[in-house]
Amino acid sequence: MTAQAAKPAVPLSRFVDSLRKHAANGKKLHLGILNIPMDLRLGTEDYRAITRDAFHHLPENTQVHRLENGMVAFVRGGKWAEGDDNFVDHVRETLSDVIERQGLGHIPDTLWNRFQWPIDEKQVLELLGLPAIGHFSNEPSQRFDMAEMLRGAVTVDAVFDSCRRQAIVGVHDNSREILGHELYCSLDYLRQHHLASFLLEGPGELEILSRVLDEKVMDVTQSIASSIFPDRLHLNMQVQTVLSETFSDFIGSGNGKLIENLAVEFSMENAIANWWEFEDACAFLKSVGIRVGLDRITLPALEFLSPRKMNVDFVKVIWDQNIIGSRRTEVTERLREFANLFVDQSLILTRCDSRTALRMGRSLGVEAFQGTYIDAVLGPYLKQECKTPKRSSDKRCAVCQWAPREARKNGCDFHFRLGKVLSEI
Repeated sequence: MTAQAAKPAVPLSRFVDSLRKHAANGKKLHLGILNIPMDLRLGTEDYRAITRDAFHHLPENTQVHRLENGMVAFVRGGKWAEGDDNFVDHVRETLSDVIERQGLGHIPDTLWNRFQWPIDEKQVLELLGLPAIGHFSNEPSQRFDMAEMLRGAVTVDAVFDSCRRQAIVGVHDNSREILGHELYCSLDYLRQHHLASFLLEGPGELEILSRVLDEKVMDVTQSIASSIFPDRLHLNMQVQTVLSETFSDFIGSGNGKLIENLAVEFSMENAIANWWEFEDACAFLKSVGIRVGLDRITLPALEFLSPRKMNVDFVKVIWDQNIIGSRRTEVTERLREFANLFVDQSLILTRCDSRTALRMGRSLGVEAFQGTYIDAVLGPYLKQECKTPKRSSDKRCAVCQWAPREARKNGCDFHFRLGKVLSEI
C-alpha cells in the first residue's frame, strides 16, 4: 500500500484525470471512497490514522489518495474480494473522536462507497461533486463555505446561552444613572460549552466567526426585545455586518423600536482595518438615527487618535491599571483631554474591575463606566428592586441581570433601563 496522507491534498481534477488515463490504457480499477465532510476539518494525524487502518484492513497494493475536498480515495488495480467492514468501523471511531474533540460535525450515513472505474464513472463524479462530462481545470475546486458551516454549527440557542448583558452607568456624587446595557456573546463560554475545542485557523476565520455571531446576536436581540426594551442597547459589530442586508432587515423589524433603542459599537481594530467601510457604516447608522461608537480603545492608543476627527457619538476606552511610571502622566492627561471633548457621558471607561478605576476616571473627568465593579455597585439597588419569588439571594438577581438565560429560567425581570436614577445608598 502506498501511504499518501502526509502529502498535500490531491486536486479532484487531477485525481479524475489519473483514473481516466488508466482506463484509456485498458485498466479496470476498483475504488473505495470515504465520504468525509470537509467541515470535520481532519488534521494530519487523523488522516494518518485512517491510512494505518487501510494498511491493516484493506488489500495489499491499495493506493491512498487524500482529496482536496476532505474525502479519501482508495484505488486498487486488481480484484477487491476482501470484506472491509473492520476498516469502516475503525474509520468511524476516528471520526467520532474528531467530532468529540471539535464539538461539531457529523458522520454521513453513506460514509463508505465502493465503485468500479470506468463502469461507475458517473456515480463517482456525482459523489465528488464534479460534472459528468467535459474537461476539468487544474485549479483547486472552490473551498467550502466557512460561514455557512458556522451558521449551522452555532445555533441561536447556543448564542442565547452565551449572551451577557452588562450595565453602562453614569456615576455622580450622590447618584447613579443607567445609561444603557451592552449585549454580547461570550466567546469563551461558547467555545467551552457549545464548540468544545473547535480551533480557528488564522484571523480570517476568526473574522468569519465574528460576523456569524453578529447575525446570531441580532436573532437573540429580536427574540428578547419585549423583555429588554425600552433601553439603550449597545451591540458590538463588525463593519461588514452593518453594511449587509441582514442588518438592514434587522433594524427594519419591530416597527422601528430597534432603531430607537440601539447603539452600535465598532472595535478600533476592525475600524482601522476597514477604514473607508467604517466611515460609510457610521454615515449609514447616523442617517437612520442609530448612535455609533468606537470601542476597545486602549489608553496608549489615545496618543495616536484625533478626537476632533472621529465621526462617532461616543467612545469606549479600556481601563488599564498597569499604566504606571513615566507614561502614566502622559496617558492620564490624554484621557482628560478626551473626556473634555466627549462630554455628556459620551466617553465610557470599560473593564472597570476595581474602585481604583472608578476613582481615577472620575478625577480625570470621566462620567460613564462599565465593568465588573460597576455591576457589583448595582447589587444593593437590586436588593431593593427585585421582587421575584425565586430570588434566593441578591447574587442570584445580579446573575439574572448579567445572563439573559438565567433571567428567563428564574422569571426575573431586567429591572434597570435607560434613564433610571439610583440614589446613593
